[in-house]
Amino acid sequence: MPTLSQVVKRDHARITDAYHVLVETKPEERNADEFVWALARYLIVENLALIPALEYHISGGSERQRRLSDDYNSINAKLRHMAKYDPSEESFESALKAIWLDLEPHIREETDGDLDELERKMEPEDSRKLGQKYETLRDMLQRPYGAFGVPNAEIMDDVLGTTKEQLMERMGNGI
Repeated sequence: MPTLSQVVKRDHARITDAYHVLVETKPEERNADEFVWALARYLIVENLALIPALEYHISGGSERQRRLSDDYNSINAKLRHMAKYDPSEESFESALKAIWLDLEPHIREETDGDLDELERKMEPEDSRKLGQKYETLRDMLQRPYGAFGVPNAEIMDDVLGTTKEQLMERMGNGI
């Protein structure tokens, strides 16, 4: 079983790859669905699995949890804003780059610091259990949507507009 940091880093790579594909594609040929849904799933699952682990296991975790929550709110708002535009519009590209301005340092801080520190503080078995929880939550959000597991705009808007508390209630606090 992979550790929590391994599954989070895989999501980081998936999102980064989807971002670069989107940026490098001609505007008239862009399809933002993969990037938007990968990022939305990541934000939700991070909020439910990773942030509580950081808060519990790392000294100063409450402060880091607050910063991650601020990142979540900012990136989520920018993602919702970007989703209003057609990928061929210039405004879409500006909104995409605004997301990346927040997201890239967020990923770097987690990858280069938080995840390594978390792994040092946790027992390997606990990390694997949290990795499984993270994957279970992500998989729950993956199916049974349309093409490539991406929901339609209405479902996406509902998911992005759902608070952490509402998600925990819908998915069960014990997951």
